[in-house]
Amino acid sequence: MSEIRALLLTDVVASTRLSERLGDAAMAAVWAAHDRAARDLLPLHGGREIDKTDGMLLMFHRAADAVAYALAYHRALATLPVPLQARAGLHVGAVVLRENSAADVARGAKPLEVDGLAKPMAARVMSLAGGGQTLLTPEAVADLGEDHPWPLQSHGHWVMKGVSAPTELFEIGEDAARFTTPEGSDKVHRVVRSGDRWLPVADIPNNLPQHPTAFIGRERELRELKAKLAAGARLVTLLGMGGLGKTRLSLQVASETLFAYPDGAWFVDLTAVRDAALVVSETARALDIAEEPGRPLLDTLCAQLRQRRTLLVFDNCEHLVEPAGDLVYALLKAAPQLKVLASSRELLDVPGEQSYPVQPLPLPNRGDGVQALQRSTAARLFIDRVLAHRPDYALGDEDAADVADLVVRLEGIPLAIELAAARMRTMEVAEINEGLRRRFELLTGGSRRLQARQQTLRGLVDWSYDMLAAAERTVFDRLAVFVGGFDAEAALAVCAAEPVADDAVPGLVQSLVDKSLVMRETTTDGERLRMLDTLRDYAAEKLQAAPDAPAVAARHCDHFFAVSRDGSRGLQGADQAKWLRRFEAETDNLRAARALAVAGGADPVLAAKLSVNLLGFWLLRGRASEGRAAVAEALALPAVQASDLAHGWVLYAGAGLAGAQGAHAEALRLLEQCLVIRRRLGHPIQIAATLSTLALTRLQTGDVAGAAVGEQEALALFREHGDQVGEAISRLHLGQIALQAGDDAAAAAEFAAAGALAHAIGHHEVEGESALMQGQLAWLAGDLDGAVQQIEASLAICRAAEDKRGEADALHWLGKADLAAGRLDAARPRLAEALRAFRDFEMNEGLLDSLEDHAALHAAGGAAERAAELAAAATQARHRLALPRPLRLAVHWQGLLDRLRGALGDDRYDASWQRGRRLETAEAVTLAMAGG
Repeated sequence: MSEIRALLLTDVVASTRLSERLGDAAMAAVWAAHDRAARDLLPLHGGREIDKTDGMLLMFHRAADAVAYALAYHRALATLPVPLQARAGLHVGAVVLRENSAADVARGAKPLEVDGLAKPMAARVMSLAGGGQTLLTPEAVADLGEDHPWPLQSHGHWVMKGVSAPTELFEIGEDAARFTTPEGSDKVHRVVRSGDRWLPVADIPNNLPQHPTAFIGRERELRELKAKLAAGARLVTLLGMGGLGKTRLSLQVASETLFAYPDGAWFVDLTAVRDAALVVSETARALDIAEEPGRPLLDTLCAQLRQRRTLLVFDNCEHLVEPAGDLVYALLKAAPQLKVLASSRELLDVPGEQSYPVQPLPLPNRGDGVQALQRSTAARLFIDRVLAHRPDYALGDEDAADVADLVVRLEGIPLAIELAAARMRTMEVAEINEGLRRRFELLTGGSRRLQARQQTLRGLVDWSYDMLAAAERTVFDRLAVFVGGFDAEAALAVCAAEPVADDAVPGLVQSLVDKSLVMRETTTDGERLRMLDTLRDYAAEKLQAAPDAPAVAARHCDHFFAVSRDGSRGLQGADQAKWLRRFEAETDNLRAARALAVAGGADPVLAAKLSVNLLGFWLLRGRASEGRAAVAEALALPAVQASDLAHGWVLYAGAGLAGAQGAHAEALRLLEQCLVIRRRLGHPIQIAATLSTLALTRLQTGDVAGAAVGEQEALALFREHGDQVGEAISRLHLGQIALQAGDDAAAAAEFAAAGALAHAIGHHEVEGESALMQGQLAWLAGDLDGAVQQIEASLAICRAAEDKRGEADALHWLGKADLAAGRLDAARPRLAEALRAFRDFEMNEGLLDSLEDHAALHAAGGAAERAAELAAAATQARHRLALPRPLRLAVHWQGLLDRLRGALGDDRYDASWQRGRRLETAEAVTLAMAGG
């Protein structure tokens, strides 16, 4: 007979290891004590034992009785002579009960047997619980009702083996502060709904930094901050002085609530940003959102976040309160599902903002013993960090009072505690206390509490600084010139000057790392170092007072000019991806170097050179707006205007950036000015390069004849002066001009010549593009087999050279060939991969071409309405981005639109078109790949 019952399944954790440690005889006594405690509680809560292994299967009439039993059971196990921990899972559902006769029981049967799906469900829920944890299914929570007295928390939805739909799991207990997220596995994992699908939490996009040290304490703060967000707060600002751990706390909240934001959680560090105008671009960079030509970046950010369930964590806002507040206000207005955590020393003054003051850690009492210190967050933090420096350290009765005295003296300031812990490499706790006592005697006075805490931290840093050797202090001061981190090479370039010898710098930096004054981080490209903001500010004060401060800044500028120079060359070869990551990592240092040159702290012409060297990075990373602002600054410098060479290079860079944003008229104007200057200088290769770029720009504006004349002159100059790279590029451009003019034979000859020359000189980019253009010619002529052969050759060249942009282009055209041949299953993955690459590399023209191919793909697959929506979105984006459709493809495009109108009829076609026009480009990309 089927009845509704509450099934509680328990299991003692780590019993095998305990048995190995105690031995069989002692373990038998442990099990006897466990069984006695578990069974004594059953009559008190109306429970019945069904089965027994390392735990028990128990049955109750109500979920409330089962929960009361489980909590009492956990308490009882903790008080046994050998304390135990068990996990528990509770489900309420239909069960089939079968009472066995006395004769069956005598033959070994259980008095009562339970069948049905409720039993395995309880087992699966229990398997996710940790020691001391009780997990419930939604059915068990519903049976509890709303009047139960226990804290209850959802742990989100989980995919479990044998269960068709994701199941929400809840934890119940007597102290919500001890709730912990269940541990999943490869087959059992947490998911969150994103639109009409379930997304594994592990796949939720984010850039949250991972910390090598444990997060200690702050249980109340975590609980309260998570509750604020869950209750609907959209902006919570963590307030407090430096060193209190606001950043770490906000990141912990973000990581523990990641499941609530299926569209991602993003960390935006404003520490190194000094220019208010860069707040928006730094946020876009953190979210990997690219600029769109002709559209303010803020509008793009708002549009991209409009429909997303996202969390943004803005860190260190105090020096940019007004621009940060303006940005957050705009984003919250535009994106109703967006939530923001901010850390600052003052409020952002945004409507609806909720403040959350962050206090120092709770302190033990002076003279506390070992047990009391083990319950103290401040003492636990100190001990945990000491173990990183002295793994053999163990807190004992002999130094417990000294530890209590130390963390009280440091007033529970996390940064102060971590700095003191670093001293344990070479000192004992009593020695640290004595040093601090002498230091802090100088700080007594009538200060208010917050000022006193600032003095405590300042005093500790002063003391740490004074204990450094003279050379260590010099290096520490000089490292303050770096913004946003640095590598060992940069540290050597900046710090190696009298009185510090070159070969001494690595050891001195390592010494500062050992003392926790510098942090070492591991990245995919090697190790980087950085200073905490509080310590960098301190070092900057020391550096500003040093007589060699201008020379340190100049060395910093010179070093990062050299990085930009090497990187501009590196972007042209197989190491492009590595150099893009390097430029990303050094963005703040490069900005600081350029700002110093603009301000006159270094040769102003370096501002021009840096802008030219960063051109490729700005283009490839969608930072054209930042680049154009930098170019405008450089063009206004008298030193640049006075140097035709520098002036010409900056005009050339500015034209490239303008062209990338579709501002072809401005690009033409800048190139024409550049050409005048370079003709005056008489440098033939620079004249030829300008003519060639100008020709391509004219082609993009529809001036085919003017483009041809300029490119022919460029080609003649390249040939005359033996510049084979320029000649190959020029032949490629001439082929593109012929293609637009409809002279396919001439185009084919130029592409073949460009490819052969590029192959001979090892210029893989031009070789790959030449093969691709030959494939496009074959495609236009209907020779799909010939097209595939050329495009596959291009793909092989690009992959060998790690040219990701060329690879995306080749995949795109292979997909077009498959589509034209009716091979939809082959076209679909190639077009999807190309579309993702175009999106990731911010290649807008390729992205729109590919979006239009997805429209054709959907049409070929019978999804005409979806195809019309994508066609409208692509057309709208072309208008907005000022990127006209290539003339030779216009006939194919119009044919597609005509077929769609014929298939849908005017009314359905127009309705689909209007829906598509309202889509943002990012939404259209998602829509395209959802079915493609």
